Amino acid sequence: MEIVIRAAACAVVGSVLALLLRKYTPELSLSVTVLTGTAILWLASSVCARIVDALRETAEKGGISAIYLSPVLKCVAIGMVSHLASQICRDAGQGSAASAVELCASVCALYAALPLIESLLAVVERLL
Repeated sequence: MEIVIRAAACAVVGSVLALLLRKYTPELSLSVTVLTGTAILWLASSVCARIVDALRETAEKGGISAIYLSPVLKCVAIGMVSHLASQICRDAGQGSAASAVELCASVCALYAALPLIESLLAVVERLL
């Protein structure tokens, strides 16, 4: 809970600072936005590590192979990072760069999910 409060405080302070700086130095305003996002990701990383550990432990107890868990975690991470990056690009007025990040993330997520797709196709092949 305290991490959420810290992240929210960081976001509010960073947003207000970026808004004040935007009038006078837009370049510095963007730097503050990027720094704020990075700080919040750093705060979230400790929680993410605990989540990954808990999911791996649960998967082991349930007899689920890491082959199935790893692509899901990779896709979630790709989605989170690309969302943050695309929002920063949009804040900077770079909508086309934001769209490019999202497209790249979609392709990377598809690539990360290939082991799941191959496994699913193998199951379907065995059924036929």
